[in-house]
Amino acid sequence: MSDRAGPEASADVPAAVAAGVRLFNRGRYLEAQELWEATWRDAPADERSFLEALVQLAGGLHLRTQRGGTRGAEHLLGRALATLEEVGASRHGVDVGRLLAEFGAYHDGMRASRRPHRLLDAFTVPKIR
Repeated sequence: MSDRAGPEASADVPAAVAAGVRLFNRGRYLEAQELWEATWRDAPADERSFLEALVQLAGGLHLRTQRGGTRGAEHLLGRALATLEEVGASRHGVDVGRLLAEFGAYHDGMRASRRPHRLLDAFTVPKIR
């Protein structure tokens, strides 16, 4: 498979982003990650970095909340935030500025605590808006 989408490839990026956001906001991070990753494969080049950041965000939160992985989660969330800084203010109904602010604060808190806490994390993970 080619790394770039050809004219025959058609990924419905807005629909996939919306569906993934619904999964993500219900705490179904792995499912959101898989959906966004599948969409990323066929997405146009100008959509790929945004989708990659969403994949990393969901993957990091899956590691943190379901597997207790702090270092891997920190790494993925940090990469997602760095990528999102290049995206712009909004994309497909997602307020990227708010996403950066809220997940930046969550990432900072996670790094400070150094330990996963399933109950606390369930209440502190921001939603994608």
